[in-house]
Amino acid sequence: MIFCGITKDFCLTNEQQYDTIGLFWDELASLYGLENLQGLGYNWKDNKISYAIGLKNGCIKGCNFHIELPDKDWITATGKTDNLKQIYDEIYKDGVLQYEIETFDENGNCEIRYRRATTK
Repeated sequence: MIFCGITKDFCLTNEQQYDTIGLFWDELASLYGLENLQGLGYNWKDNKISYAIGLKNGCIKGCNFHIELPDKDWITATGKTDNLKQIYDEIYKDGVLQYEIETFDENGNCEIRYRRATTK
């Protein structure tokens, strides 16, 4: 699968990424609609994460990032967006990720598909 979107780096210190990435989502959701978007977390390094937001179908205007992602070996977690931190606490207890793809809906639900760094 090809992911294209707009990417930025975010600091993970004191879990501030939940707020700063949330603002990034708000900005693009106001233009494209929340349910049309997907977010990709990748490249965790030096207490930072690279994070891109793109359209589920097509390429977002101003796209500055393209990556080919594996089609298989994704694990899926679902829950309420209000519980995002707890969902990620559960995901990360088993180790480092290679990628995460997030989607959200207007009813407060989220889906996180992820691959572990050790997945081949």
